Formats: sequence, C-alpha cells, structure tokens
Amino acid sequence: VLALCAASLILALWQFAGVEAVSFAQDNALAFATRRHLVEAVMAAMAVAALVAGGYVTVVGRRGIPTLDRVSRLGAPLLLSTFAPALVFRDTRDPFSTAVSIAAFVLALEWLLRISLRELEGTNLASDGLPSTRLHHRIGLIAVALGAACYAAYMSKYTIFSHRRFGTYNFDLGQYDNIFWSALHGYALRCSPLGNFAPWSELSNHAELSVFFLLPFYALHPNAETLLILQATLLGLGAIPIYLFAVRRLPPRYASLLAFCYLLYPPLHGSNFYDFHFQPIAATFVLFTIYFVDVRRWILATITFVIAIGCREDISVGLTLLGLYFLLSGYRPRAGIVMALAGAIYFVVIRFAVMPAFGTNWFADIYKDLYPQPDGPHNYGGVMHTLVTNPSFVFHSLLTQDKLRYGLQIITPLAFLPMRRAYLLPALIQGSLFTLMTTAYAPTTDLGFQYSGHFTPYIFAASALALGAYRSGENGSVRLRAAVVALCTGTLLCTIHWGAFPPSGMIKGGFANVNFARPSDADRQKDHDLVELAATVPPAAMIAVSEEELPHVSGRLNVLTLKYGVGNAEYLLYAPSSQGGYVGTQALADGSFLEVAQRSGLVLLKRK
Repeated sequence: VLALCAASLILALWQFAGVEAVSFAQDNALAFATRRHLVEAVMAAMAVAALVAGGYVTVVGRRGIPTLDRVSRLGAPLLLSTFAPALVFRDTRDPFSTAVSIAAFVLALEWLLRISLRELEGTNLASDGLPSTRLHHRIGLIAVALGAACYAAYMSKYTIFSHRRFGTYNFDLGQYDNIFWSALHGYALRCSPLGNFAPWSELSNHAELSVFFLLPFYALHPNAETLLILQATLLGLGAIPIYLFAVRRLPPRYASLLAFCYLLYPPLHGSNFYDFHFQPIAATFVLFTIYFVDVRRWILATITFVIAIGCREDISVGLTLLGLYFLLSGYRPRAGIVMALAGAIYFVVIRFAVMPAFGTNWFADIYKDLYPQPDGPHNYGGVMHTLVTNPSFVFHSLLTQDKLRYGLQIITPLAFLPMRRAYLLPALIQGSLFTLMTTAYAPTTDLGFQYSGHFTPYIFAASALALGAYRSGENGSVRLRAAVVALCTGTLLCTIHWGAFPPSGMIKGGFANVNFARPSDADRQKDHDLVELAATVPPAAMIAVSEEELPHVSGRLNVLTLKYGVGNAEYLLYAPSSQGGYVGTQALADGSFLEVAQRSGLVLLKRK
C-alpha cells in the first residue's frame, strides 16, 4: 500500500507540474521518451517506499509491522491522488464520463477516508473539538449570510454582464419582464410576447401568482436587470435555511459547509445563468418552509408555503409530497396533513380547472412517449394512466445516458447523501417527476436550465438529515467527517467542471454557453441605440422585436417576438443577425414595411 501511495503521489505531482498535463489527462498524449522517464520515476518511488519500510522493520523488528500497517491505513486516501489531476482539469467534451469519474472518485475517497480516520480514533486529531456554543452558531450564521450576499453580488454582476452583451432572450427573460411590467401597470398575468394579451391569460401557460409578491421589489427599478438581481439574491438566500435546518442536527462548522456547498452547487449556477425562472426561486421558499415547520414557526411557515406554491403550479406537487412525508414519518404530522391537503387541492384546482379555463399549453408533451397507445388521451391524465398501468415501460424510459449523466450531476456534488437512507429517497421524487421522467424535452435533463430547482430544496434537507444520522450512529465521528470531506470534494470537482466559480471559461446557461466577459463599448452603444429607437414607437403600438433584443425593450404593453413572424405588428425592431432578424429583412424586401430609422446593427421598420 505504501509503495502504491508513493507511485500515485509521483504521478499526481508530475501531472500538476507538467506543461503537457492537460493533453496527457484528456488525450493520453505524451512523448514516449517522457513517458518512459515517468515510468522510471514511478518505479523508483515504489522502490524507495519499499526499502524504507523494509529498513524500518529490519531495525525495530517484528514490532514495527503494526506501525507500518497503521501508517498504510492513515495514508490510504493517497492511493487516489493520481486521479485528482484529471478530475480538476476542466473537460467539456464528455460530461457523462466526467460525471461517472467524479462519482467513483468521491465514493472511493470516502471509503478510504473512513479507513484512515479510524486509525485516528482516540487521538486529539480525531476529536470534534469543543462542544458547539451559541457563539459558534452565530459565527456560522454570519459566515453563511456573508456567503449568500457574495453569491448574490457575484451572480448579479455576471448575469447582468451577459444581458448587456445581448446574451439573454425573449425566451424567457423578455417574457417575464413583460409579465412583471404589465402587472405593475394594472394588467395582471398578461404576456404579450407569448400572445397572451388579456389580463390573467398567462394562466394558460403557468400559474406564477408569486409575481405579485416580487412586484414591489421589481417596482423599485422596473426592467429586466432587476429580475436578474432578484433571482440571484433569492437563490443566494437559500443557504440560510439550509444552515439553520442543518445546525439543529450538526455542529455549526459542518452545517456551514453544507450551506456553502449549496452556494457552489453547479445546477444552481446553470439555472441562475438562464434568464429568469420561478422553479429555482421557489426552492428557496420551500427550504424556508422546511425550516419553519421544523422549529414550529407556523405563521412564517404558512407565508413561505404560500409564496412557494404560488411560484408555479408544479411546485405544489413537491409540497404535497413533503406534507405526506411529515405525516407518514410521524414528525410534525399535523403540519404534514395541512400541507398535503393544501398542496393537493391547489394542484388539482389550478391545473385541471383554472388553467384550462384560460387555454391549453404544450407542457404535457414533454412526457409524450408516456402517452397511452394507441388511443389514450395525450395529456397529463394519459401520462398518469401509463404510470399506474405500465411501470416497467416507465422504468425503461429512464435508462438513457443523458438521464444517468444528469442524475449524477445532480447527486454527486452531495456525495449521494440523500440516497444513503431508504427514508430519505422521497427527496428525489419531485425532481425526478419533472426531469428524469420526461421523455421528449432535452432541457429538463440539462444543468443549464431551471428544472434542477425541483430537486434542490429536498435533497439538501435530506443531506442534512443523512449527516445527522451519521453523527448519532456507530463510529459516528469517523463516518460524519469522511462524509463531509466527500461532500466538499464532490461539490468542488463538479463546480470546476460545470459551475460558475471561478469566473473563467464558460458556463451552460439555457441553450447557450455563457462567458464572463464585460460588455464591450459596441454592446453598450447598441443597447443605447435600441432603447432610443424603441422610444420613438408610440407606447400602445404593437412592435415585434428580434429575440436577443426583446429583453431590453420588453417593458411595454404590446411587444411580440419577431422569431415566429410579424403577426399584427405595426413596427419591427431587429438586428439582422439576431434570431428573427431574417423575418424583418424579408418584410423590408417584400415592401410590406418601410424603414423608419437605422443604427449600427439595428433597423426599425413601420408597416406600410
């Protein structure tokens, strides 16, 4: 073991120091002469380790063997050091292999750490230190609050940079800005970019009633950038209920680490960089609900429950399951039955009575491979029939490489903690229903989209419970500390590959890869010209705008996306190179619109 540890260290050090390390790790590209020298160095390291161990036994006799055995157990985690360089060199070419490699590394590291930490039991190094005090708790809370504030500032900065570089779109930032702007001006849940012109008609798409809760904050500075700041701030705030929930079961330092792992959680970053959405925002209010129920703060729990359930109609499914969990586990059963009934009734009424009254949407089609054949209904009801009558077919639909990769990206940063106790597995149901169960919509299994928000609150709460169970179980200190190291390692490695920290390279946000560059002078001039041109259009006139430009001028009553045609627009405003720009170019060419004004890279047309 000691010889293998020495070999592994030599390989790791060479890879970290070598100028050819990245190509070696990713493509096995290395000059053969250099490779031969590397083999010689590895063999020499193994020989030196063996000679030192043999010399030690020769000098002290057989009583030295237990000491060597103990040293080998203490050093066991070093066996994995040779794999570390390849895992920290960011590689976006094969996320499936990367996800599998990180998962295997994290689990192996935890197993070897348990071996090592058991050798430290009974020593000062193994001690968990002094008992946690109120001061430790306050220090932990302050640290987490500062971390949340830094997250909010960091994400606000770079998502606004992306917006100002025209990296946001009508789908979905422009639409949400129009919904908020319309509500602020007396047109509740109206979204003209989606063709929902009547008040409340957006209910045909989603029941996002918590728009009204966020509206006072939006009113402070009503534009799309305010929504980006609101989203970053609310997502960062999620670290606080995680800490408060975890610290009731763990020492403050471990609870703080779990909260910081949340802030470094790559799925959180991907959804943060994709415009604006309510699923990740709802996760924060679900986390607060879990904490407030835990400490019996019923009024606050009711408020956060209502805000969470109002974020989107599908959030109520998770809250119903959470209520059932409280009820069936016997932990806060009265609160559980209220939550379960309220969530179930809300979902049924909203999804099957209120929303259909305002129209239909396409979202059931993301389960279309689960529609019963040949003549079953092609809607959510049909999907439910398949779930009940043909579970083997449903299970088979889960067995795809993309879904396995996505599942590993979701759970590996948490070192599989929510899967380590059977009673914690329900934490995976909500997210699985709205991501892994889907069959015809790639974004639901992509970290760059908002759907990971269905997992976040439940799996982080479950992780706190799993760590708490280790603390109180057999070999509790060893198992807890090894799990915490695995948790931090999994989070950091996944963040390197798919997260937003540090601000280098790119991160997947929605359908595009987003970089961290500042807006250029040309971007700033384009934004100025765009707003100036839009201001020349009468406020009540119908205007169609190209996709990348629409979020910059979506704060008006009647705005359409040019992506799908001119519709009944009186004006067209577009960049010829943007999505939908070709529609404007064609309208100008066929004579149906006349050019009114032009700026560098922008054109304003008026219907003839």
